[in-house]
Parts: sequence; C-alpha cells; structure tokens
Amino acid sequence: MDAFELLNKKIQKVIYEMKWESFRPIQNDAIVHMITSPSDLILSAPTASGKTEAAFLPVISQIADKGKNSVKILYVSPLKALINDQFERVEALCRHIDFPITKWHGDASSAKKTALIKNPAGILLITPESIEALFLNKKEYLQDLFGSLEYIVIDEVHSFIGNERGTQLKSLISRLEYTLAIHPYKIALSATISNLSDIAKWLNSRNPQSVKIINAAEAAKKDILGIIKCYRAMPASNDSDNHTFSPLKQDLFKVITKGKNLIFANAKATLEEYCDAMKQIAKEKNYLPNFYIHHGSLAKNIREECEDLLKTQTNIAVFCSSTLELGIDIGKIERVIFLAPPFSVSSMIQRLGRSGRKKNTHKEFRFFLEEKTLTDNANWNDMFRTELVQCIALVELMLEGFIEPLDTDTFDYSTFVQQILSYLGQTGGATASQIYRCIGENSFHSYFSKNDFIDILQQLSHEDIIYQLPDKTITLAKAGEKIVENYEFYSAFVTAKEWKVLCNGKEIGQISGDNLLFLKNGGTFLLAGKRWELVEIKSQSQILLVKEASGKKSIKFNGGTQNIHRAIQQKMQEIYETNFIPKYVSKNSIEILQEGFDKYKTYVTTSDSTILPVLEGSRIQNTIGLLLKYSGIETEHGGIGFFSEKGKKALTDALKTLHFETIDCNAVLNTIPRPLKYKKKFDYLLSDTMLNKSYTQQCLDFIGAQEFIKNLK
Repeated sequence: MDAFELLNKKIQKVIYEMKWESFRPIQNDAIVHMITSPSDLILSAPTASGKTEAAFLPVISQIADKGKNSVKILYVSPLKALINDQFERVEALCRHIDFPITKWHGDASSAKKTALIKNPAGILLITPESIEALFLNKKEYLQDLFGSLEYIVIDEVHSFIGNERGTQLKSLISRLEYTLAIHPYKIALSATISNLSDIAKWLNSRNPQSVKIINAAEAAKKDILGIIKCYRAMPASNDSDNHTFSPLKQDLFKVITKGKNLIFANAKATLEEYCDAMKQIAKEKNYLPNFYIHHGSLAKNIREECEDLLKTQTNIAVFCSSTLELGIDIGKIERVIFLAPPFSVSSMIQRLGRSGRKKNTHKEFRFFLEEKTLTDNANWNDMFRTELVQCIALVELMLEGFIEPLDTDTFDYSTFVQQILSYLGQTGGATASQIYRCIGENSFHSYFSKNDFIDILQQLSHEDIIYQLPDKTITLAKAGEKIVENYEFYSAFVTAKEWKVLCNGKEIGQISGDNLLFLKNGGTFLLAGKRWELVEIKSQSQILLVKEASGKKSIKFNGGTQNIHRAIQQKMQEIYETNFIPKYVSKNSIEILQEGFDKYKTYVTTSDSTILPVLEGSRIQNTIGLLLKYSGIETEHGGIGFFSEKGKKALTDALKTLHFETIDCNAVLNTIPRPLKYKKKFDYLLSDTMLNKSYTQQCLDFIGAQEFIKNLK
C-alpha cells in the first residue's frame, strides 16, 4: 500500500517541500498501520533511523483537520533538551496546519502554557514530572486539555522502563484514562532492545497481544571499529596543576582534536577533570581549544550552546553524560570515546549509535582507561584489572548481539506511595477502596496486594502523613500536604540537593549539596569545563558565589554506580579463565591485561585462595555479601567477589550451611541499618516489612544466590 497516498494532503505538501524521495521502511510500515488498522505501537530502531517521523507522520495526518478543540497528541520525553529538539522537527511537519505545538517543562514559556490552558489544542510535548504537576495544580483543566486525546507518543521508552520515572509515567497515563474515560493509542519509540514482547506488556498490560511491533534494528547494522587503550596511572596528583599530564590525557588530546567526538564518563567529576585537562594542554600547545562539556548540572544556556555547536561545528569534542546518550539530534559524530566502562551493553550501543551516520562510514569507539600501578601494598581488587576486563566483556557481548532485557516487572513501592499521595492531592480525599481501585488496580494493575496497600496506609497514618475522617474518607494531613505541595514532589526519583553556582550574577550550573563538605571559601572546583574559586556560600538561598580561577588545585567530586547485569560478569569470568586477548586491545595494554590474568590465576583459582569469586551480577553479589555478613563473617567486597583472611573455603562452608527453606529473610535484611535501605525517594515512608520487600526487589536476588551456593565446590 502506498503510504504517501494515505497521508493528509497538508502533510503530503510538507513532504514535497522537504524534497523527500521516499520513506524509510519503518516510516512506511508505521504510516500504513496507524492509518489503516490502528493500535498501540512500538517502533524499535537505532538512533537516527527516522522513528520520530514514523510516529508523527500518521498521527498528525489523522488530526490535521480536527486538532483545535483539545490536545490531540501528548508527546512524553525523558529530557527537556529532547523536547526542545523534537519541537523543531514536529513544528516542521505541521507548517501547513493551524493548531499549536506547545512545550511544557520547567524551562518552557509560561505564556505559551497559559495560552494552551485557555485554548487547548494541537500537540503537547511534556515530561512525566510536568504531567504530575498538572494533576496537582491544574486538575480543573484536565478534562478540557485531554478530554479528546487520541494519541500518546512516548519517546526513548527504554529509558523509562525499570525505574521510578517509568512507573510514575505508567500510573499517570492510567490515571488520565481512568479520570477522563479516554483510550488514546500509545506509540513507544525505542532504541534497539531485546525483549520487545515484554515492552508490549508494559505498554498495554491488559492486552499486550494487540500491540504492533515494528523492529528495524537488523536493517541498520554497520561495521564497528574500535580500540581499548589502557595506561598505568601516574602517582596520585592533580597532573593539570603541575603541568605534567598523564600519557592517557596527552594521547586523548591528540585524538579529540580531529573531527567530532563525544567523550563519555560515568561521573560528572571525571568529565570536568578531563575537559579542564584538555584546555590546559591546549593552552600549553597554543592550540585554539574546541572542548566543551554537557551534563545535567549545567545551566540551560550552557547546555543549549553546546548542542548548537555540535550541530554546526565539524571539529569539536564534547565531554558528556547520559544527557547526550538519548536521541537529541547532534549531527554526524566521527567517534565515541569512553573514559570508563558503561554500566550496560545497552548504554554502550546507544552511545556508539551516535557515530557512523555518514554514508560509507563505520561506527567507531575508543576506550581510554587507567589502571593503578601495582606495588607491594596494592589493594587486592586492583590486581585483577577489572575495568579493563569489563570493557572487553561489554564489547564482546555487543559483537555477539546481546542486549540486557529491560526489567518490566518492577515492584516500585516508593512510587506506589507517591502516586497514592498524588491521588489524594488531586481529589482532596478518597476512601481506601477508591484509592486502591484507581492506584492499586488501575495504575499498578494489582501488582501490590491489598495487604501491602493496607500496610502502606497504616504506616502513612502512623507518620501523620494522612488521616481518616469519621466518614472513612482518607485525606492528607499537614505533613502530607507539605510533601505534596513541594515542587520536588513532582519527580518520583531522588534528586540531590543542588546549589546554584553564580559568577557575576550569571548561573554556571549546580553542584550537589553533599559536595559542600569538601568546599570552603577560597577553594576551587571544576564546573562547565572551567575552574572556579568559591567566594561566598549563601546558605539560606543555597547559592555559591564564585569567580574564575586558574592554576590552583581543584577538588574532585565523586560519582555514582549502577547494577551490573549477570551476563557482563559471566563474560568477565570467561575472559579471565581463557586468558582472552582480543585484537582490539592495544599492544601497550596487553601487558596490563596479562597482569590481571596472572593475578587471577595466582590468587583466585588456587585451593588456598582468600578470595571467593562471585561474578554473577550485582544483585547476586549483594545477596552473597549480605548472607556472609549474616553468618558473622567479615569480608571485603571487590569487583569480582569477596576477600577474607579466613580463606575461600571458610566462606564457602559458611554459605553451604545456610538452609534457604528455613532462613528468615527479614532477619538477614535487618542486619542492614534502615537508612542504608533507602534506595528510592519515598522508601523512608515504608514500614520495616515493606522496606525490606522494596530493598530486596531493587538490590538482591535470593533465588540466584541459592543457585550459586548450590554449585559451589
């Protein structure tokens, strides 16, 4: 069927003006399906494959002549920057259609938002947090805004699944449908993922078989070139302060001065450090620096300037976090560089997908790593070169076609609590049965039992967050109102307390309040790729006044970690046991890798070893560590397992004596102080029993640990 002929004449005119010669297969298939036999839809394809147009062309075509009486298309994005980027693309498709396209997020125009409230129409681009705010602050306008909603487009859906934002988004969509009695089609756009049938269930849990899946992943494969380079770390010092730069930084400089480069790290502090070092090297070499930085703690104007430069410059290097991992259009990238192993194969593929978009080009990756120089007093975990081995494992799994399946069955107690409070804020009060019907059954599809729900209500009452009126109506108490009315409530995830950094009245960005422990007046730190000296801390307004600095030693801040999938660590174990040295490891790195293999053979595989290797993924590792603690054995946890002076045999014997049929999991979990089990935003409002369930779901795997112990020899 001719997809072009199915489109509205106004959309056909736009396509003529854009001089498109043909549709890509994913676009053709999506147009035909959504116009001739519409249903919920998943579009899965690599970055820059035309997914946006595949989703919007058919739905805009359907509403082109009737989009003036209500919002017809709700587009949900994980990032403000992605909304801004997609706004321009959608606006281009709608140039001959007379209805508004509105951005709605914290940085968007308040005048445009007000205009939409007064005259709801067209397309609304929004984040989950802003939908939450609408439920609480604009509830009287929900019917006018969304009463005739026909389509919901969820961009980068893989970034929502398995976390609080995704749970919140699912609940909010379900609440919209429940409150307004509407049933819009849902279209999910995703990068390449492995378990698309599970995503269909996530998108439509009541009838997943009705979800159409269009997967264009196989059609877009490209050759991949890459290299892993590992260096011995220099003695601990701030090398950019004494102008003796490490060989890694010198080599990195040579690479990123050519073409367009994205450089990823797992911590913002690492990005700041390396961007600063590149600028210092450029200064020494009288090279005009073209190094920039992009992460979520930078001011909006700095991020947007960087995005614009990426689109227009041909010779640029940007040090970035996951904010540039997702689908913002940043042009054609020559290479993607990693300063540390990503936490997942999926993330590596997503980042690598930024490169190789030109015709007749390859996707290109480079790893630049440092491993510590081994001394007689070296930490046992440093000996095994785990970062280097993990990088090899990630590349091998990628080449094998493995991608971690997304976890679509998360029992997110924290967001369940948030949505209960949000519903009470929206309605002003409801009975327990009404709350459970809307939130427990409709939004969370009875994932949580009524007993769990009652336990949560009782704990919220005990904490004076809610109270029950004589007529059985449950409403927010003053403490609950204070929580819900705070703007931070709109996000379901924990946000670090951010302090604004100002120089001469201009915002540079933010830093976490935790880092103030290390700062004092006169101290310097890195932000936005520059050095700043702290002039004054304004505690009441949470503002840091700074001035530009140079040549002073700067404080480095720490970053976070994420769970590592079992397949990655099992591949690492295979690499250790086979002494696998791939061709893409540089010649100078082989010696360092071989050290890791030798130390593994010497200290891990021997019968008198003091190390119990547990290369089974983070959840099983966490569980084994907790069981050893419960058994009264003190251990040190490292990247590959556990160390004890008592030896591997003692650890194995202790684990073998555990009887999982009779073990009290709550007793095991109660060895962890309660605050350390707060992993999500509203965990602190859970009873001990619910908190243990929540912590287990997020961090542990007792069944996997039991299987691991059974196979120990």
